[in-house]
Amino acid sequence: MAYGWLYSGDDPVVTRYWPQAADEATETVTALLASSREQCEAYAPALADDVRIPNSWVHAQVLQARALYRSMIAGDSNGVGADGFTVTVFPMDWTVKALLRPKRGPWAK
Repeated sequence: MAYGWLYSGDDPVVTRYWPQAADEATETVTALLASSREQCEAYAPALADDVRIPNSWVHAQVLQARALYRSMIAGDSNGVGADGFTVTVFPMDWTVKALLRPKRGPWAK
């Protein structure tokens, strides 16, 4: 269980949600985790100083770092994969946003 932002690709949360990170240079993964943390902090609502980082935010950090990595390898085409089978990468996808700011139903107060 995570108790704060991630700083290393060796963390089990990183290896669980982004197993390919182990194949990348340590400095690259560390930089991507730092960048994704900044993006997640900017998008997420503010927390009180005495509240720990929610696990969903840590999950979002890893997913955003993975998305940043994909955008690095996509190049100018904004897609990853062979011609005709590309996947478009986005700056921050709805999954990451939902982890940081979950939607509440009409039943939630």
